[in-house]
Amino acid sequence: MTFGTLDVAVIDPHVRDTQYIYDEIFVAGIYRHPHMKIAPGATLMNVGANIGLFDLWAHREFAPRAIYAYEASPQTFRYLQDNVGRLVDPAITTVHTVNRAVASVAGQTLTLHQSPLVSGISTLLDVAQVPWVKQLTESREIVTHEVKTTTVSHEIAAHHIARIDLVKIDVEGYFMEVLRGIKPTDFAKIQNFVIEVDYAKEAGADAPDVARLLEGHGFKTEFREDLTFYAWRG
Repeated sequence: MTFGTLDVAVIDPHVRDTQYIYDEIFVAGIYRHPHMKIAPGATLMNVGANIGLFDLWAHREFAPRAIYAYEASPQTFRYLQDNVGRLVDPAITTVHTVNRAVASVAGQTLTLHQSPLVSGISTLLDVAQVPWVKQLTESREIVTHEVKTTTVSHEIAAHHIARIDLVKIDVEGYFMEVLRGIKPTDFAKIQNFVIEVDYAKEAGADAPDVARLLEGHGFKTEFREDLTFYAWRG
């Protein structure tokens, strides 16, 4: 499908679902914030990469040196690889694509629940916690994947990353588990966060919980009504 000037490999059968994500990122600019300054040559981490629209936008917006993109679903991961492989200039940005779930502990195997029609609706939360997962499980329409876990800190160590200019997290309610996988010494290497804080009831955590955690590590924070949470170094 074509969105703007991009010919994107799309996993979802309905154009409206990918159009919604494209509009959020490229039109509404949800990953822009006036206090977040990201210079060319930056290093970014994309947790919950889906088919890579954030990576395509960030490549054009920031001209980063490196993006580490994590997508748990092996089904969706193929589309991520295809899109960044065709639409990111490797002379400017190297995108490291990783088929792992980012969690609080590395080396575990978890079950990812995925909608058969909307790839962006997938979660590691427990079946009993999320109504749509329970409904699709009962109707036998759910897609499940056994996925391996990593953590932000494990990836920082594995790739010898000294500084991350932006960590973007969009993991359908699993945001606190991602944050719990960051060691205190590694928080100091991160300059900015943009986090989708959704499924608050199901996750047992909300924006004030995220604010307390990140403000304790020296960040200033803002939470918007569209569930987007921003944090930056003061």
